[in-house]
Amino acid sequence: MLTKTLILEDLEDDSQYSSPIQATISPTSGWISGGEEITITGSGFSDLAFSNITDDGINHQWVETTMDYSDQAGRWNAVAVDSNGHIHVVQIKDESYQIRHSVNDGTGWISNGINTCGSTYCWDIHMVIDDNDHIHLAYTTYTSWDETLVYMNYDGTTWTDTVVSNSAHFGPIGIAVDSNHHPHISYALDGSDQCGAGLRISSYDGSSWSYTNVDQGSNRGCESAIVIDESDNIYIAYQDRSSSKLKIATDKSGSWDSYLVDTGTSPSNLYPGYMTSMVMDGQGQFHIAHFDEKEDDLRYSTGAPNSQWTTTIVESSGHTGRDPSIAVDAADEPHIVYHTWSGQNLKYATFDSVTTNWAVTTMASGADVGEGNSIFIDENGVMHVPFNDATSDVLKYATKSTGLVQTQEISVQFGQHGTVTGTVVNDTTIRVTTPSVATGDTVTISILDKDGIQHQLSSTFQFIDQNDLDSDGVLNENDDCPNDAGTSTQDLTGCPDDDDDGYSNAGDAFPNDSSEYFDTDSDGVGDNSDAFPNDANETADMDGDGVGDNRDLYPLNANEWEDLDGNQIPDNSEASKVEFTTSSEDGKIHLYHIFANNLTLTMTATTSEGYTLVALQSTPNIALNTGGLQYGLNGGDTWTMQLDMSALMAHLPEAFVTGGYIDEIEPTVNFSAHVTGMPVGCGSDEAYWDTEQQATCPDKVASHRTDYYVNFSMMLWNGDDDNDGVANSWDLFPTDANESQDSDGDGIGDFSDLCSGTIESETVDANGCSQSQLDADGDGIVDSVDDFPLDSTQWLDSDGDGYGDNWGDSDWNDSRISEWTGVFIAGASQPDYCPDIAGNSTADGYFGCSDADGNGIADLFEQDETNGTDNTNQTEEPVDTDGD
Repeated sequence: MLTKTLILEDLEDDSQYSSPIQATISPTSGWISGGEEITITGSGFSDLAFSNITDDGINHQWVETTMDYSDQAGRWNAVAVDSNGHIHVVQIKDESYQIRHSVNDGTGWISNGINTCGSTYCWDIHMVIDDNDHIHLAYTTYTSWDETLVYMNYDGTTWTDTVVSNSAHFGPIGIAVDSNHHPHISYALDGSDQCGAGLRISSYDGSSWSYTNVDQGSNRGCESAIVIDESDNIYIAYQDRSSSKLKIATDKSGSWDSYLVDTGTSPSNLYPGYMTSMVMDGQGQFHIAHFDEKEDDLRYSTGAPNSQWTTTIVESSGHTGRDPSIAVDAADEPHIVYHTWSGQNLKYATFDSVTTNWAVTTMASGADVGEGNSIFIDENGVMHVPFNDATSDVLKYATKSTGLVQTQEISVQFGQHGTVTGTVVNDTTIRVTTPSVATGDTVTISILDKDGIQHQLSSTFQFIDQNDLDSDGVLNENDDCPNDAGTSTQDLTGCPDDDDDGYSNAGDAFPNDSSEYFDTDSDGVGDNSDAFPNDANETADMDGDGVGDNRDLYPLNANEWEDLDGNQIPDNSEASKVEFTTSSEDGKIHLYHIFANNLTLTMTATTSEGYTLVALQSTPNIALNTGGLQYGLNGGDTWTMQLDMSALMAHLPEAFVTGGYIDEIEPTVNFSAHVTGMPVGCGSDEAYWDTEQQATCPDKVASHRTDYYVNFSMMLWNGDDDNDGVANSWDLFPTDANESQDSDGDGIGDFSDLCSGTIESETVDANGCSQSQLDADGDGIVDSVDDFPLDSTQWLDSDGDGYGDNWGDSDWNDSRISEWTGVFIAGASQPDYCPDIAGNSTADGYFGCSDADGNGIADLFEQDETNGTDNTNQTEEPVDTDGD
C-alpha cells in the first residue's frame, strides 16, 4: 500500500501555545506497552486537523450503468454530490431539449423533467450544489431573434427558473456560488462574432441580478468556466479568439484583471481554449482542460493568475480532446474525461507521477459515446462520470475510485514520552493509539494543530506498568501495597505515605506529620519530639537536665530539679554537707608538688546533724586507698589525706616535665565524692537510720539530703607561656593566646579555621580550607563535586550535556520522574528537560533533549512522519496538500 503523508513544517524556534482545551479522555489509563486506542472528546477539532492522504494500492476499474433511458438523454450534462452523498445529474436532451434532473440516494436513479426550452435550442448546462444542498444550474437558449441565459434553483422542494439575460451569446457558460450561497454566472455577451462581444458576469445578491463587463471587445468571452475561492474572489477562464488566447480573469485585486494562460503565435497558428473546463485545488492552483481546434488535441494548463502557467498536450492522436471535463482528487492530481472523434469514444486521462506522463485510457467505446460528459470526485475519492450514448440514445453513468483516502489527523503528544498521530473522526472526537513508554507515568496530553500551535488538554493519561500496577516505581513483587501507589520505604515498601516520612500510613502513628512516626509510650507525643519516649508521664525537658518537666521542680534550670528538705533552696544550689580543699594555692597540680610529693586534700563535714560517709575516687587514682571503705565524719570533723604523687608521676608522659605537647591524656585529675549519711534517731531513739526509722520518722528522712555526688577537678600545670589559660603541654599553639587546639590537624588553629573536619593529608589555605571544601557559588555543594561551581542554581549534570538537572519552571513538576536527581529551584539557569539523555536542544527553554536536525527544537516536540511504500511499488513521492 502506498501511503502519501502530509509533511508538516518544522516547528519555529518560538513555539506557540494556546490556552488549555477542555476535553475528556477515555479510557484514562493503559499499559506502558502502548497500542491501546483512546478517545478524546471535546470540540473544535476539525479546525485544528491536517489532511493525510493514503493510496489503497488497489487497481480500481470503471463500473458502468445506464441511469436514464429516456430518448436522447444526456447530450449536455453536469454532476455533483450533496452532503448526504446523494448523486445529482442535470442534463439537456438532444433535439427535444428537455431539462432533466436525476438523483441517486443509494437505492437507484430517479429522473424527472424540470423544464423545457420550448421552441428554442438549449446548450451546455452547468451545475453547483451549495452548503445547504440547494442546486444552482445555468444554460443558454437560442432562436434567430433571441439568445438568453437561464438560471434554475432547487431549494430542496421546488424548482424555479429565471431568465438572467436576453443578450447572452449562445454556448458554454460557467456557474459558481459564493459563501452566501449566491450564484454568479460567466458568459459571453451576444455579438456577431463566433466568440461573442466580450466576457460578462451576472451576479445575484439575494434580491436582484447585477451585470459586469469583465473584458470587452470583439470575438472574446466565450467557452468560459468559473471558480470562486473561500474568500469570495472570482476567477473566470475564457477564450479570446481575436488573438488566439486562453485567458483567466479575476477580481481579487478589487478590479478585474486578465492574464494569459495559453496562446498561439498567430490566430491562424493555434486555437487554444475551446470547450474550457476549470477547477482550483486546495493550494490555490488552477487546472484547466481545453481543446485546441487547430491541432485537434487535448491540452492541460496549470498555474495561477499573475504567475507562471504551464501547458502540456494530454493527447494528440487523431481528432481528440473534445468537450473535456476536469476534476482534482484529494492529492490535487487532475482527472480529465473527454470525447474523441476518432472512433467516437469516451476517454479518461490522469497524470502518472511515476512516469511523469499522462496516462490515457478508453472508458467507453463501440458506439458514439461521451460527446456529453462531466466529472465529479466526492470526499471519499470516488469519481462520478455521466456521459451520453448517442447510438443508444441513453444517459450512462460510470464510477471508479481514485484509490486515495483522505483522513483528518492531528499530532497528539503524551508528555515527554513523544508524539503520535491521531485521527480526527469529527469536530468533537479524536481517536489515537497510545505509544509504548519505558516506565509508568501520569502525563498531560497536548495536541499539535496544523499551524504548529500546541493545545494542552485539561485531562491526563496514566501509563501503567504490568509489573508495577500502581505506578509507584516499586515492582509488584517487592510492593507491600501493589494496588495502592505509595512511597513508603521503612516499615513497608510502596505503600501510601501521606507525609513522605518513609513510614506507611498504616504503620505511622502520625500519618500527616513528616517529623513523627512512632509513639512508644502512647502518650500522644511522637518519639522524635518526646524527650522521654518510654515514659508516658513525661514528654518534655525544657532545661535539658534529664529530668522530665512534670517532676522537675525547676523546669527552666538545668542544674536543679528537686528540693528534698522543702526549704525553697534547690538541692544542687544548697551547700554540700562536705567541703573539699587542697594545699595548692591556685588549685592546680604543679611540677614542684609532684617532685616534693607534698600535695594534700582536706574534706570537712559541715553538717551538724547525723553522720556523713564519703566515698572518694579520682582519675587517675591518686586518692588514699581505704580498701573500699568510706570516710566517716561527724558534724564539724575534718580529714586530710596526702595525694599519691608517685602514682600521678607514673601516669604522666615525659613531655609534661619538658613542656612538650601531650595528646594522650587529659590535662586534669578528676575527683568524684559520693556523699551519703545517716540522721540521728527520733526522740530518745539513738539508733542510726534504718528501715524502721524510715517508717517511724519520715520527716527526718525527707528533709535530710543524704545521697548526692560532689565532683571537682585539679588541672595539671607546667606553665602557660601565652597566658591563654591552657597549660603548655596541652596547647598546640603555646605562644599564640588566640589558639590552643587544631581539631582537624591541618595546622590551622580552631579559632582561625574556617573549614573544620579537613581530610587528613589535604593541603589547606590560610583559612584552613582544602580545595575539596571550597564552595565558590555558596550553594552548599563543594566545588570538587559541583558540576557548576559558579552557578548557585545548578550543581549536577547527570547526562553530561552541559545542562543542569535542577529546573525552575513549576509547570515541569508533574513531568519529572522520581529517579531523576534534580530539584525545583526558582530561577534555575538552563534547566535540562531531559536529564537522563544527553541532548542539544535549546528552544523555548527546553534544554538538553535530543535535537537530531540541530534546529534547537527538541525532537519530542517535532512531527516525525515518513512515507510508506505499497506492495506494488507505485510511488514513494509525498503528497503535499498544503503546497509547502
